[in-house]
Amino acid sequence: MKNLLLTIVIALTFFTAKATDNERFYKVMGETLSQLGQAKDLTSYQEVANKFERIASSETSEWLPNYYASLTYSLIAMQQKSGSEIDKYLDKADIFIEKLAQQKVSNQDEVEVLKAQIAMMRISVDGQARFMKYGSAFEGAIAKAKSINPENPRAYSLKAQMIFYTPEQFGGGAKNACPEIQKALEKFANFKATSPINPNWGAEQIKEMAKACK
Repeated sequence: MKNLLLTIVIALTFFTAKATDNERFYKVMGETLSQLGQAKDLTSYQEVANKFERIASSETSEWLPNYYASLTYSLIAMQQKSGSEIDKYLDKADIFIEKLAQQKVSNQDEVEVLKAQIAMMRISVDGQARFMKYGSAFEGAIAKAKSINPENPRAYSLKAQMIFYTPEQFGGGAKNACPEIQKALEKFANFKATSPINPNWGAEQIKEMAKACK
């Protein structure tokens, strides 16, 4: 009986420690995501990226820190004007995509969406020269994301953006993007993130684009 009691105490201590570690992880991730939402310039975005990288280094079994580090660098790239600077930050985003490939990811569709976003931004640097390479990468990632999770609104949102910003003579423009925009809005209306720190971005952007469909 004494040995059994000792085993139970040890087990309870272990699970309590695990729960505490999990709570700490959620807390620091929540704080960092809040900082990401408030970031406005390169310095503040870089601080957030650095923090996600530190979390990823200590929480090696968790995929979300690497995911958000990559996402943050893609957001930094969006703010750059020169192609070389955009590529520089997308290269950093890709480093964390590579790290994600070595991890067990519970929402692989979100990683595919992130790959698509990075590919789309590569195209934005020089559409004529890069569309052949990165266009296929974008389409492949979007198709894979939808096949893994047909309800992921970000897959439809990015596809809508790609069409929206493609010249009309190549099948793009607002009119051609509207059906995909509508799909994205419907998916966002029904979407619920699996946890408070799981990916839940993109709704506001697609709502802004939807104004062109009225």
